[in-house]
Amino acid sequence: MNKITFEEYKRAIKAEYQVSKMDEVSGILLNPTPAQLRNLCLMKLGNGLSNADENVFKMFFDAKAEDTLRRVIENFDLGKFKPIISFLKGQKDSDTAARIELAAILVDFIPRPYNTYLLHGKSSERDAQESVKAFQKKRMTDVGIQLVKPTNNVLAGISQYTHWRKSGIILAILMALFFMGYTVKGIFFPEKDCMKWEGNYYVAVDCLKDNGQFGISSSIDEEVMKLKKVDCSSTLQFFNKETPIVWYCKRDGVIELFNMAGFHPVTGKPLKPITKYIIKKYNLMQ
Repeated sequence: MNKITFEEYKRAIKAEYQVSKMDEVSGILLNPTPAQLRNLCLMKLGNGLSNADENVFKMFFDAKAEDTLRRVIENFDLGKFKPIISFLKGQKDSDTAARIELAAILVDFIPRPYNTYLLHGKSSERDAQESVKAFQKKRMTDVGIQLVKPTNNVLAGISQYTHWRKSGIILAILMALFFMGYTVKGIFFPEKDCMKWEGNYYVAVDCLKDNGQFGISSSIDEEVMKLKKVDCSSTLQFFNKETPIVWYCKRDGVIELFNMAGFHPVTGKPLKPITKYIIKKYNLMQ
């Protein structure tokens, strides 16, 4: 294995992560947790994998031929996702091929896997880094900040000094007014663009104010926000023409019921459709 080229491959993946974490729709990559990476793997699996990506999944999750890949992922040790998070964030390096290839899939790095990168990816690291620079420049432009480059003409520099100085003062004033307005707006009218599970349903919260609290998600998902916990009662309808309309998950030995499919908001485990066997076993029809 060409060690230098493999290091380039890893750097290109990490550079792609810097772009993907801002553009990825679900927001999982912005500040990923092991449970969120597991859920992202399930999403990738559900959307369909190429033969190469499927082989990486089987290698990383150590799935045998007789195993169902989804079941293996659902029961996988979450702690094994931590090195991938450390690698993507640049906190700790890794040379484990399975981790690197799974990281490439999660950030949707192209070309992958490594042997394909060797043939076609010589400029991929540079392209990814240019994408990061372009994205950062776009972010600066979006908030109205224009970068001004001074002229290289030394003689003109003297005559333009006063002009630059005035422009700098005006720019500083505009920036101060902008950030002052943004700060006041953030204090009195905070944007609730994150979500948190409270009791029986999700609520919108302020990302900055509630950051670090248990159960907060990095961004709002309108579909996930519809998930609610339902109480077991004699009037609860479990089926609609034999089709389950209630989902459940066992937590601490207790069955918890929900109104739709998805993942448990606390444990991250996938919810299962209700069955007559579960209803009878746990005496859910009270």
